Amino acid sequence: MTATTFDPQQSEFVGLHASADTLFGVFRIERIRVALPLTELREVIPCPPTFSPLPARAPGLVGAVNLRHLVIPVLDLRKLQGIEETADDQVIVIVAQEGRVFGLIADEIEGVSRVSGDALMRMTVGGDLPSLFSHSFERPDDDAVVSLLDAEAIAALPGMPVVRDTGPRGVPVEAEGVVADASRRTVMLITCGAIGLAMEVNDVHSVIPTLTVRPSPLDGPACRGVVHLHGHAVPAVDPLGLLGLGGLPDSGPLRGVVLALPRGLIVLTVNDVAHIASVPNTDVLPLPPLGMPKSEFLTGVLQYESGRQYVMVDGAAMRRDAELDALAALGLPLDPRKASAATAQATGGPAAEPPRVGAQRTREGRRVVQSVRKFLTYHVGVEVGTLLSQIGEILPYPNEIIPLDSGGAIKGVFTHRRTSVPLLCLPTLLGHYQDIDPVASRVLLVAVERDDGTSSAVGFVVPALHAIEDSVWEESGGENEYSGLSLSNSPLVKIGTEDQGRMMPHIDLHRIAAAELAF
Repeated sequence: MTATTFDPQQSEFVGLHASADTLFGVFRIERIRVALPLTELREVIPCPPTFSPLPARAPGLVGAVNLRHLVIPVLDLRKLQGIEETADDQVIVIVAQEGRVFGLIADEIEGVSRVSGDALMRMTVGGDLPSLFSHSFERPDDDAVVSLLDAEAIAALPGMPVVRDTGPRGVPVEAEGVVADASRRTVMLITCGAIGLAMEVNDVHSVIPTLTVRPSPLDGPACRGVVHLHGHAVPAVDPLGLLGLGGLPDSGPLRGVVLALPRGLIVLTVNDVAHIASVPNTDVLPLPPLGMPKSEFLTGVLQYESGRQYVMVDGAAMRRDAELDALAALGLPLDPRKASAATAQATGGPAAEPPRVGAQRTREGRRVVQSVRKFLTYHVGVEVGTLLSQIGEILPYPNEIIPLDSGGAIKGVFTHRRTSVPLLCLPTLLGHYQDIDPVASRVLLVAVERDDGTSSAVGFVVPALHAIEDSVWEESGGENEYSGLSLSNSPLVKIGTEDQGRMMPHIDLHRIAAAELAF
């Protein structure tokens, strides 16, 4: 191993200059001190007791963690040094470099050091083994030698899986073959006391159907307390107080609208999530010059077809807000036993035991693949899930219907947006016949492309909606593709989190609609 003084003209380390100081995050791996530029350090999280396996082999690869629904490969550099002992209370340093993300296990975070360019020593390693560090420096306060890791070299290790940094999570996957209509937007209509709010669905991480807010030291004018979610105590925010529209009434049931920010989650406490609707952009009117608070999160007033008006909220601006992000970062991990109990209470049963994830073979040659896609979960006799991107709108049961009830799945025909829509009972189609309560049931409106380029809509009646949630893994592939018309032959999807989730059939409404329309 040789060392040379830093030369800014020859250095392979991009972004450092001899005349400038650079901040480095320093952490310890056994007795070795290593560092990365703060620009490459995303965050530090506790090390879980186990890791999800990945279908890959790389030096030091221990598996993956699911961080806010981004599956991140994790590397233990101790294994590359032949160190087998495992220290207690380890952490994972999340590294983000040139659009790639991976994790490194560390024993301890030792702070931040400011280092000038001329204090760096470039290091080279002889032989055929890859060099995982590019420079070293002497830490001024204790003369310790710190090695500067080369994130690009780590990502290039043979067999090393590296996930692409996709930015904020929670954006629904577009339905295959469907081109988005730029003249319309899909919004979630929310009720907060006497005030209606609307937010684009793409800005929503998930929806909590029944919310329990617990007191905490974070309580204040806008923060109502915390919600136990995904094993963390997540800040619960009153959207009316945040927007300057008053405050949410203290009485009545609560639901939660979850937003994913760069450093954590926040939950907006609301009274109800009324509908998901596709609306023309022209229906969002500018805010009047008087009478509305001057909030940077308000963008207009939505005149919905029912006649009710909704205040349009900029969810993307909320997710970018520095103060809300700082609040989200205060979410604390719960004791694992308490987190499991909270999840069991919220779901009405014991916390699910996580199955193995990866390239695991299942029935009929299918395999389990990790995924982070947004699903609508609902009840058809059993709980099922459908990709949210397949559903154009969620409607109440129509008041006016031409009944065609012949004992089968077809309930009749109704009109919507000057289009006649067949109304089908989805539980009956799936072999779970049950009576439909028009008050509690909802209609999932699905559009299917015809061969001639036109589209037709089908309305599927479901007895009850549950939530909008992200997937953890899905069954995929297999020689015999499922028909989509049977619960027993549908692929499975795991919803929620890796540690505390639920398995359910994945219902492809596009396939069912196409089969029913027979075109």
